[in-house]
Amino acid sequence: MNCTTALIGCGRIGFLLEDDPLRTKPCTHYGGAKKAKLTITHACDINKERLSQFAQKAKLPIDHCYTDFQKLLEKEKPECVIIASWTQTHATIGIQAAHHGAKVIVCEKPIAQDIASAKLLLETCSAHNTTLIINHERRYDYRYNFVKKLVEEGSIGAITSVHGFVFTPSRSHIPQSGGGTLLHDGTHLIDTVHYLFGTIAQLQGHTKQYSPQSLYEDYALAHCLTHSGIHVILEAGGYRDYFLFELRIYGTGGAIVIGNGYLHVYTPEKSQFYTGFNDLVAKHEHPKGKPDYFVQLYKEAKQCLKHPEPVTSSGTDGYRALEVIHAIYHSASQGGKTITLPLDCTSSDSVCF
Repeated sequence: MNCTTALIGCGRIGFLLEDDPLRTKPCTHYGGAKKAKLTITHACDINKERLSQFAQKAKLPIDHCYTDFQKLLEKEKPECVIIASWTQTHATIGIQAAHHGAKVIVCEKPIAQDIASAKLLLETCSAHNTTLIINHERRYDYRYNFVKKLVEEGSIGAITSVHGFVFTPSRSHIPQSGGGTLLHDGTHLIDTVHYLFGTIAQLQGHTKQYSPQSLYEDYALAHCLTHSGIHVILEAGGYRDYFLFELRIYGTGGAIVIGNGYLHVYTPEKSQFYTGFNDLVAKHEHPKGKPDYFVQLYKEAKQCLKHPEPVTSSGTDGYRALEVIHAIYHSASQGGKTITLPLDCTSSDSVCF
């Protein structure tokens, strides 16, 4: 497709992770766009060495590479802008991209560092008829879509509760990341809950810092209630000797456990241990499909460049996930007080971060 497409942020999720031998490809914005036949024509990064590395990879001429995103947007006015930079820059770049005529913006998660910036980004995109897609890629993942179908069909009965975990090895914070594990990785967890079970209506949150040097929370716990009445427990934190992303879904007639690389559906069968009872027995599921979520995302972006239409992972979806994160922070600061969503910035019971 012939259009000007700019990648702003040539780091791990921008393109470097394509070199990880263990990851299923494509696993970056560059890889997904290339597989979807959307050619990246321009690039920007404040790190000249990394920018040069990407330029060689994408075969970009030197005059198509910038270290200042503002100059890139002003001069090239790209129709599609991919934001894969630090969290605290997402909203600023997105707003300027919309002002300079971008038809489609693909923004790495989370949508922004704070609620006010996220709202301004949404309003700017709306005013300029710019389609905003947030990279919550599990919405495009065939395994999560399979689970969504099971839930909607009542395969494990009525959903009663959900327990979600995201634990990482992170033991230090980078100021540019904008937050701890809850913001950086928990946004995926919260958005997945919204995608599968509907939005969260209220919550109680708690956070903890393990070190005086911690810039953000090292651990977060929240008890949430969706508008449909499902209880959801969320845990996010670092300081682990492993990485875990997992959802445990419990229904009246079974359970589902899905994580990175595994999917088990538990059904009740006659107990081997207790007379008159059933045990939950796991079956490893292999739904049809392939892990091409980055490709699906960019196929959708290409379509929106031709004709704007509703997207699978919208700016509003990204905003709602961020809103839950900040509601957890606010609840924790108030000793676990119950916070009702959406946040009301005019109320003394809530804060617009």
